Amino acid sequence: MTEYNYTPLNKEAGEIRLLELLPGPFNAPICITLKITVLSRQKIPRFKALSYAWGNAQDRVRIHVVAGRGVQGVKSAALNITRSLAEALRHLRKKRQSMVFWIDQICVNQADLEERGNQVLRMPDIFTLAKSVIAWLGPESDDSKVAVKILNKIGPDVTMDWVSSEVLIDPSSSLYSRHLDLSPEQYHSITSLLSRAWFERLWIVQEIRLTKKRICMICGSSRISFVDFGNAIPYLYSSESYRNTAMQETIFAKAMDLLSIKASGIFSLAVMLSLTRLRECSDERDKVYAVLSMLPETEKAGIHPDYSISAPDVFQNIVVQQLKSQATLKMLRHASVKDRVLDVPSWVPDWSTNPEPTATYFSYADLKARAHAYSTSQGVLTVTGVCVTVAHEVKKDLPRIVPEDRMESAKVIQCLLTSIAGKEHSGSNLSKLHTLCLTLCAGSLAENYMPSHQGWPSRKELNDYYTCLNKWFSLESAEPLELCSSTLNVIRHINRMISGTMLFVTADGRLGLAPEATVSGDLVCVILGCHWPLILRPSNNSSHEVVGNCYIDGIMDGGALLGELPKNWMFVSKNFPRLHGHYVVLFDSETQRVHLHDPRLGPLPAGWRIENHKNDYAYNRFVNDITGEATNRDPRLEPEALKARGVDIREFRLI
Repeated sequence: MTEYNYTPLNKEAGEIRLLELLPGPFNAPICITLKITVLSRQKIPRFKALSYAWGNAQDRVRIHVVAGRGVQGVKSAALNITRSLAEALRHLRKKRQSMVFWIDQICVNQADLEERGNQVLRMPDIFTLAKSVIAWLGPESDDSKVAVKILNKIGPDVTMDWVSSEVLIDPSSSLYSRHLDLSPEQYHSITSLLSRAWFERLWIVQEIRLTKKRICMICGSSRISFVDFGNAIPYLYSSESYRNTAMQETIFAKAMDLLSIKASGIFSLAVMLSLTRLRECSDERDKVYAVLSMLPETEKAGIHPDYSISAPDVFQNIVVQQLKSQATLKMLRHASVKDRVLDVPSWVPDWSTNPEPTATYFSYADLKARAHAYSTSQGVLTVTGVCVTVAHEVKKDLPRIVPEDRMESAKVIQCLLTSIAGKEHSGSNLSKLHTLCLTLCAGSLAENYMPSHQGWPSRKELNDYYTCLNKWFSLESAEPLELCSSTLNVIRHINRMISGTMLFVTADGRLGLAPEATVSGDLVCVILGCHWPLILRPSNNSSHEVVGNCYIDGIMDGGALLGELPKNWMFVSKNFPRLHGHYVVLFDSETQRVHLHDPRLGPLPAGWRIENHKNDYAYNRFVNDITGEATNRDPRLEPEALKARGVDIREFRLI
């Protein structure tokens, strides 16, 4: 049998291929037809899109592409597809009726790099305009039928509110008065289902997020709607008993990330890359290309799928393009000297790696200042910022995790306190204990978000925990006092925040969390255009390497540029439903009012004013009546303006 040869698509005409899965018995050879058609908002053919895991690219089977009828019967050609896809087609095929699908592995000529790039750009239209989407999880195994039955029972009776992060239960449901008790076997069936390859795959994220129609999840002969699945999983995740090991936490968290991306509003490229970093794809370049269709135009300006360039060039290009189009360097938050496999500069995140998960903590160190930077073809990025302090003592030998046992957790905190403050219990150490607890939480508490972040402890919970520890340390008791009910929530939050980091003390006595690769002598810097402080390592020829981002008490709210905020003032990330996202604003806890103006800033420079606009309740827009320039960046945070305030602004040459 001859190999199938693809007919080229007409990009300008908006053409795609659709396959017709011909009917037949389960074990009969798989036969399809391929048809080129136009897909547009005006012309929408009826088809279903398939979301699935490719499986082993080397393990392939042949299917028959039927071309038409000749004198000697049906003419067909051979096409090799992965065994995983062939398995899906056998389960989905009907005995007497054809089905029309769009399936990337077949409908895109994978050998044509230009077509691959063009069709990636068509995926938003394909998954938006498909009649429905089928998410194929794989054949029945590991009691998957039991798992789907349980999820189908829970889903219709609960609703996940993603704004408040709360699971709402129907009062008429039996779940309202009594939580569902599962046997170990039933729970194992659910974790096994969530461990399937489909949940690991990168491309399914955009396939699910872009779909506006019905999504049907199929596992063997069992089915569940994505809506019911998306309500049942948060219900189970909200109960500690359903995720009582680190592995179970990770399995559920990956499913929760997928649901969150589906339900949430607008994401930046950096955030989307971070959320999907641990997902798998066969081509490293797809780490970027697979998320582009989920982004607003401003986030992907100048970035296009191009499979003719290398992954290192793709990763470097997105940093440079975002600098050019948005004057931002927020990508630097993900750069790490430790987590590089590809040959990229230290300021370029290597998205091909799956590093140890690290928490995203709340930071606004640069106050959203405009980035002043430029890159060269030699892989050098020159940035502008301020060196705040120097790493002095790096606590590499301290515990990296706080046990959930109350007695053991108190001992670990005491060990950490002794290391940074000495053995004597004094008023000074009380202050250091409070700073230590806040640092271990990376300053990230529920109040940093409006509405409050339900997954993070509140400031009161942290203070209660600190007070209990303080009493125990004061009494020097062999047994700790009964710790508050929020202890476990605080400890788990601490462990999330310190993952992949270690404590360090700066030359001026500040306490912080830094990447594990940090050494004494590294610089703590705030770079204009990057919200997170960075650890920079001096190198040859007055250059620096990016070690990673860090947390330092007192500079996360712009203190390195403008000094301390007034008492009771803090930055919060407020949800604005009309804008489909969060914006950082100032909150005065005494008056309970939200502000956009930072009280540390003086009047605007000559010619500048704040413009009234339709979204002026969420962010300021500045206009220069002399030059006509309009920007969301505050001109009072330009390098010359900061220098005039006495800030030691300088350039750093990153390599």
